[in-house]
Amino acid sequence: MSGFARVLDTQYVVRDANLLTDEELFRQIAAAMDDNLDTSSGKVGVHNPQENPEPISRFASLWNEAIRRGFQNDDIGIGIRGQLRASPKLSPFLREPSWQSFEKLVARIHIAYCRDAQVKWSEKLVDRSGTERQIDVTVRSKVGPHPVLGIISCKHKERPVPISEVEAFITSKQDLNAAIAIMVSSSGYQEGALAKAKMYGLQLWTLQQAETAAWRNEIRVYKLLYPIFSELRFDPILPADAIPQGNRIELNEVTFITPDQKQYSLQNLCAMAIDQASQMCVPIPNWVNLELPAGSTINFRDRAFPIQRVGFYFSRTVTLQQRKNMNIPTGASYNFNEAPDGSRYTIAERDLPALKDK
Repeated sequence: MSGFARVLDTQYVVRDANLLTDEELFRQIAAAMDDNLDTSSGKVGVHNPQENPEPISRFASLWNEAIRRGFQNDDIGIGIRGQLRASPKLSPFLREPSWQSFEKLVARIHIAYCRDAQVKWSEKLVDRSGTERQIDVTVRSKVGPHPVLGIISCKHKERPVPISEVEAFITSKQDLNAAIAIMVSSSGYQEGALAKAKMYGLQLWTLQQAETAAWRNEIRVYKLLYPIFSELRFDPILPADAIPQGNRIELNEVTFITPDQKQYSLQNLCAMAIDQASQMCVPIPNWVNLELPAGSTINFRDRAFPIQRVGFYFSRTVTLQQRKNMNIPTGASYNFNEAPDGSRYTIAERDLPALKDK
C-alpha cells in the first residue's frame, strides 16, 4: 500500500483514530514516536518490535490515518517536529547550540528569498589585511558581470545588540569590501546602534518566532491505492442449500450479528478488511481473514448460520485520486522585520529550503 506503514500487531491499532482532529492526530503521532524511541543505551534507537510490537504498531496505525487523510510524508514530519524537539527523551541528544540554530535559520531564510544568489552558512573570508574572519552567513550574487558580496552577522542574545557590536561589524564590512552588510538580532537593538548603522549603510533586521506550530489551508490532489476483492469465503462453509441454485444474493441482504447483538453489513466487513490490508501492508493478491466473536451468525432471507471468520481475496488494487481542501502543518512561523520600521515578512518552517552541508 503506497505510503502506508506496516502495523505489526493489529490489536494495538488506535481505535477511532478517524475521529481525531488533525491537530490531535499529529500530537498522538509524535507521542507514539516518542514512546517508540529507546535511549537507555545512551544512543537514540527504537524498541525491538519483536519483543514489544505495541509502540511501533500504535505509531504505524496513526501514521496510516494521516496518509488516508491526504497528508504526505513531509507534512507529518513537519507536523510532529516541534513536539519531538521538546521531548525530554530526545533533548539530551539535540546538542546544537541555540545560536548555531539561529544562524542556520537566517541562512535558510536568505536561501528562500535570494533565489539567484549563493548563500553559505559559516564561511571564512580573508580581509584586506590578510586576516581570516568567520562570517555567519554570506550571500554572493552578480550585478551584470560584477560579483557582489553580502555578509550577515547573527546575534542570538537575551538583550538588545549594543552599539559596540554594530561598530565592529561595520569594520568587518569595510575590511572585506562587502557591498551589503546585514545584522540579524533575536532581541532588537539599542537606540545608539540603530543610528550608527544608518550612518554606515548597515541593515539591521530582527528575527523572532511568531508561532510554534502553524497551519495553512491548501487544495491537495493525492492518490491512494486500495485493494479490490474478487472472492469471498466463509468459515464454516455455508450449507449447500443456504442459497438456492440460480438465486442471487445482494450484498445489502447479508448481515452479520455478534452475540452482543451488534450488526454489520457485508460492506462494513469489506471496509474492515480493506483497512486491515492497508494496516498490515498486505501484498496483493492475497487473502485477508476477519475473525468474528464466537457465537456470531450470518443472516439473510430470514435464515441464520454460524460464522467464525470471513475471508476476502484481494486480487488487484485500484488507484483513487482525491481532491481535498485541507489544512496542512507548516511548522513554526517567524517574523523577519527590518528595523526600526522597514520591510516585514512572515515565513513558515515548511517554506524554508534545507541547508546544504558545508
